[in-house]
Amino acid sequence: MSIIQDLYTIYDREQAKYHARRSSQNRLQVELQQNLAFLREGLREQLPHRRIIDGLELQQYVAAGGQGLDLNRLQKKKLAAQTYGDIREFDRYRGWTTARLIETVYERLATLKKLAGNERHIDQLARLRNLFKLLMLLVAHIQGQRLRGS
Repeated sequence: MSIIQDLYTIYDREQAKYHARRSSQNRLQVELQQNLAFLREGLREQLPHRRIIDGLELQQYVAAGGQGLDLNRLQKKKLAAQTYGDIREFDRYRGWTTARLIETVYERLATLKKLAGNERHIDQLARLRNLFKLLMLLVAHIQGQRLRGS
């Protein structure tokens, strides 16, 4: 009986790890989508830049990092030109892994939060727009969608 009980314990532990990892992936994807939606609406409604920056979240990214989540599991493929079509400004990201794209998005987000204080000479609007475009590309990549240029 002891061996069977040990096997059940091991199975339960592995299932719990799997569900925690899957849950963390889902929460990270939701955070990315919510940040994209908030950024889009904040720019559209011309909210103060500081308010937009303060509203962007990174908690799930930090939590995923703490759990050692493999960010490439969100989308195993590298960024292909088909994802962004004829939008040339995204060519520089071609071939990037999902992990590298996510890390770049959150690096820019964290930097923006740190710079947003009282720095008047920083073009926050340009940084917010660039973050929006990169986040839009990332979400499309993860979801396997294609962007179209205007």
